Amino acid sequence: MATIVPLLAVDDVQAAVEYYEGKLGFAREFVHPADAPVFATVRFEGARLMLEAAPGFAAKYGLEAAAGPRGRGMDVNVAMDGAIDELYAKVTAAGAEVVRPIFTTAYGMRQFTVRDPHGYLLTFIRHME
Repeated sequence: MATIVPLLAVDDVQAAVEYYEGKLGFAREFVHPADAPVFATVRFEGARLMLEAAPGFAAKYGLEAAAGPRGRGMDVNVAMDGAIDELYAKVTAAGAEVVRPIFTTAYGMRQFTVRDPHGYLLTFIRHME
């Protein structure tokens, strides 16, 4: 089975890991190096995100490493099996920036969208049967 694992350029890898753990319920999977990370992976259920320091990301691809909001024109969807309403309650209580409150689509998807501190949108979705 093939999977897509987004690699997100961030200004501060440690702060990003702490945000994904503390506000969104992701689990830390890998951080390198441990004392001043420039790369990390976090996991939520079966979904994984990679986080890389913006300068290293930019250098790899010959891009400018401008600071500031990223992720424009992109929404990372996290398809989940767990209790989405409970996750929404935890995420809002933790103070995550909710840009689209929880709702059910006409086609049976329960979902909500948050924006992380680096400007990336993440939509948590669950198919409701």
